[in-house]
Amino acid sequence: MEKQSLFQRTVYQLQESAPDERSGFAIAALSEMSTVYMAEADLARSEAARRDGQSRAKLLGWAYEVNQYANQLLLILEDVESGTPVSLLPDPLGPVSIVVAGKEVVLGHPRADQQAAYEQRVLSDFCSHHDCQGMIAPNPLYEEESLPRARIKVYPQWTFTDRGPVCANEGLEVHFGSSRKLAALRAICDELVREVADLADGLSWQWRNGVEIDWDNLSVTATSGKPEHLVRLNEVGDSVLRSLPLLYSSPTLLADIRAYLFWRVQGQESASVRLDASKYESLQPES
Repeated sequence: MEKQSLFQRTVYQLQESAPDERSGFAIAALSEMSTVYMAEADLARSEAARRDGQSRAKLLGWAYEVNQYANQLLLILEDVESGTPVSLLPDPLGPVSIVVAGKEVVLGHPRADQQAAYEQRVLSDFCSHHDCQGMIAPNPLYEEESLPRARIKVYPQWTFTDRGPVCANEGLEVHFGSSRKLAALRAICDELVREVADLADGLSWQWRNGVEIDWDNLSVTATSGKPEHLVRLNEVGDSVLRSLPLLYSSPTLLADIRAYLFWRVQGQESASVRLDASKYESLQPES
């Protein structure tokens, strides 16, 4: 059987779930999709203001069409919220569709490279209100007593050596070559600690839900018009959506902490990982 993402597996399970769960998924999907399309219309209008002639007219026409589609999505959303039944049509080769009162909506982002981010936002919204873990087969290696608890701490400990200060938090250490601009270094370390803990929490949630993480090929990319970044976990599109400006700005940083992330996700005590801040542009204070 072809591998499926957590998003796809959730949709398949929802076909057999209670109607209110299918409706909850449709509400999350349509709400996010209408927001996406309205943002696309705003972007087109903004771009049109800088153009003239046929190019401007084309952009304004596109903005009008996209805005009209967003309004249609909002009307369908109202139908769902008023109790109209929802059907889900999974497609292993493409985006999922939903059907409401005979109207089919393909849950596809207008920008193909942002589809994974869209699906992750929908999944996060839906699962914050419904028991996703009870719908799908969890990771067989996961045991309740070894649940990696979310510990988003931003209080690293500092030590000062003759080679420069070191900040540390739960086994992650960052060595700075100088104590100059110490306030800026503290802010950088606090942000890095938050990003790593937040990412580990997102990875843990995916792993507990049976997602296969390709640790050797983790990658982080920006999302269009949003502050979050997308960490792709495998070839089927499973992802973690978090705000990770430091990890995004220094791509090798994610690769250098993957062993640390692995042990945190597994709920095991990790060995200390020391990073030399001088190797990463994002860990340098502004001059």
